[in-house]
Amino acid sequence: MDAVRTVILADDDAIMRELASAKLLEAGYRVHAACDGAEALTILKNDGADLVISDLDMPVMSGFELTEAIRRDEKFGDTPVMVITASDRGDAVDRAFAAGATSFLAKPMNWSLFHHAVKFVLRAHDDRKALRAARDQAEAGAKFKDSLMGVMSHELRTPLNAIIGFGQIIADQFHKDNDNLHREYADYIVDGGRRLLNSVSDMLLASDARSGPITLNEAEVTLGVLVDDAITGVEKPLELAEAMTTLKICDRDLEICCDRALVSRAIRKLLDNAVKFCPRGVEITIGAAITKKGDLAIMIKDNGPGLKAESLEDLTAPFALLDMSMRRSREGLGLGLPLVKVIADAHGGSFRIDSRPGEGARAILVLPKTRLRPAPAAKAKPRQTGEDAPAEDPQTALLKKTGNGIA
Repeated sequence: MDAVRTVILADDDAIMRELASAKLLEAGYRVHAACDGAEALTILKNDGADLVISDLDMPVMSGFELTEAIRRDEKFGDTPVMVITASDRGDAVDRAFAAGATSFLAKPMNWSLFHHAVKFVLRAHDDRKALRAARDQAEAGAKFKDSLMGVMSHELRTPLNAIIGFGQIIADQFHKDNDNLHREYADYIVDGGRRLLNSVSDMLLASDARSGPITLNEAEVTLGVLVDDAITGVEKPLELAEAMTTLKICDRDLEICCDRALVSRAIRKLLDNAVKFCPRGVEITIGAAITKKGDLAIMIKDNGPGLKAESLEDLTAPFALLDMSMRRSREGLGLGLPLVKVIADAHGGSFRIDSRPGEGARAILVLPKTRLRPAPAAKAKPRQTGEDAPAEDPQTALLKKTGNGIA
């Protein structure tokens, strides 16, 4: 059986108090009547209530002042307040809502609808309380998940690093002994450990990105080193996929101020994505060129099946795999492309994908020109113009000629 709801009724009109109290008692409510706002506020602080119904124009303390006082109270500030007005001025209702009123009724009262109006306000208040409780629970769960993710990352990284490190030592020993079978087993251990470590790192980065901007460990590194780091991390998948890789890098010695680990990781994920969603023997182009704006565009292009236009919008959303069931045909958390975007945004850059069905896909990671540093050789050379200007870099020209240049 539901508990009896308590209503405080404040009105300086004795007849109005009597009629309204009778209707509320008839509907099953417990009623405390008050002749002004001050008395109603005292009853609320002493006994509490589920609803306050107050006339606006009263002596001692008006309905406006009562509503404002209730909203300032730490304990009862959330109590719904229904105001009653006989004023024909529209600003009276606006002023009441500005003070914090929940709803209002106009005099003369429609007594047949009075009970339903009270019932509606109480039900709406209960719904808001339930929503706030659900929100608070969800926020607490999110904070717990983020904390757990950080602990898991630390607790899993340590044993995984040991598994990977000793697995490599064992694999090298089997290689020296020409024991190819057991070396293959050891390689599987190392590969599995790396994949699990990458998954843990991806989840932690995604959690950090959801909580706010990720922290960058910035240093100057050359473009060639970034690309080499990325390719080293996917050598085995490229080999197993029999992928044909072509490099079209504008300047390997171009220095970039960035987080080396994160940018290399972003390029590696784009390469891994191209391998994962393309057929065996896929042709992959790794390109880099300076845009007309002076930014650096790093491109990963494949000749795979491509994507429909409607699918491109969802690619950077977390867990965007079309099939996230355990029976899905391709492994992965669906975090690869969203994390590339997070890394690009953290560096002040951008990320986009261009694709059409049957025409492959082109992923472009852009780093702003403010992060670029001229190569040492370029710094020593004076700027040349007119006929003395050097010819365009052949790799940059090739990117533009094949339609892969970035405007």
